Amino acid sequence: MNLPKDDVSLLLVIAGPAGSGKTTLCERMVEELGHVERVVTCTTRQPREGEKDGVDYHFLTDDQFDRAINTGAFLEWAKVHANRYGVLKSVIQDKLDQHIDLVMNVDVQGVENIRAAAEEDKHLCKRLVTIFILPPDLEVVRERLRARGQDDEEEIERRVQTATREVDLWPEFDYVIVTKSRDEDYTSLLEIWKAEKHRSLRLG
Repeated sequence: MNLPKDDVSLLLVIAGPAGSGKTTLCERMVEELGHVERVVTCTTRQPREGEKDGVDYHFLTDDQFDRAINTGAFLEWAKVHANRYGVLKSVIQDKLDQHIDLVMNVDVQGVENIRAAAEEDKHLCKRLVTIFILPPDLEVVRERLRARGQDDEEEIERRVQTATREVDLWPEFDYVIVTKSRDEDYTSLLEIWKAEKHRSLRLG
């Protein structure tokens, strides 16, 4: 499902609690659409099994991450679950200039930083669309985290507590998708993307 390429590219920023399914949505959108790419973010956390540097994340040491902060290289960065994550300005700008739509999976607190940066950049501001993935309840988050099999119970409960705070922030987003099935969530995401593409074409 492709819309015609045009000179108005979008940056879709998708956020939600751990276990909300946001990563799956981003990956599917990139796989199925023609000129949508995922923003590869930087992180100081260790790679999980199967993850590749430069594909899933840019894995940086703490010293490398510090240098990027000090040189102003990040559009936004945040500390999440004892690790740091950041988005390079150069990555975003280069892709948007190539008329490529971008989809980005970030932590909830990262959206606030991106929004603040966009307010100072008209080029980015008119392309930014924020979407919150809202689980129907926190037990769904807990069950999904257990099903992933990547974290112990202590870490799962810590992430659920973080989710408790994050879900209160949904009114600050342009769109909210209340999770149902994976297919229904993906359909909702595509509808948002198409609506914003048409709106951008009208506004120019």
